[in-house]
Amino acid sequence: SEPAPTPSPSDSAMSACLAYDQWPSVDGDVTCGSCRALVLTAPFDGRCDTYCESFGHVCSAAAEEQNEDCVVKYDAECDQQIVGTSDMLCTCRLPN
Repeated sequence: SEPAPTPSPSDSAMSACLAYDQWPSVDGDVTCGSCRALVLTAPFDGRCDTYCESFGHVCSAAAEEQNEDCVVKYDAECDQQIVGTSDMLCTCRLPN
């Protein structure tokens, strides 16, 4: 018999997250849509996975921003420590 096709995650599932006003440590209230926000690195050791887990989410993307904004300077792994900066862009979603 044919194996069942693996359902691909829908965009809505990928972007399922709490409202930004429930996200901790957002820097200057900078949010980027699609469950991404500019957050302080210090309380979370510069790691987006640690940040997202702090409020019951899982990290789906991490990056360093250009200048206190949503422009990506470089992408990082969720478990990669982003050093030499006071903030980072984390994309968090609710666990499936």
